[in-house]
Amino acid sequence: MYLTVTHLDLMFIVSLISRYMECPTKSHLLAAKKVLRYVKGTVNFGIFYKKRGSEKLFEYMDNNYVADQDDKKNT
Repeated sequence: MYLTVTHLDLMFIVSLISRYMECPTKSHLLAAKKVLRYVKGTVNFGIFYKKRGSEKLFEYMDNNYVADQDDKKNT
């Protein structure tokens, strides 16, 4: 649960693999192993924030409201 909440990139693939827990195939096992290898390789990655003075944290997003010509919703 911790990994899927803190690593949103894993949320989709874990939920997709878990759909086939009742009757998994070899491809599902290979996908799960690939996820575990990814987690093992990124275990030391992270962001460390230090509190110093008046530094600000900025966030940037690339919103594309024009790409969907039908309803102009974000894609």
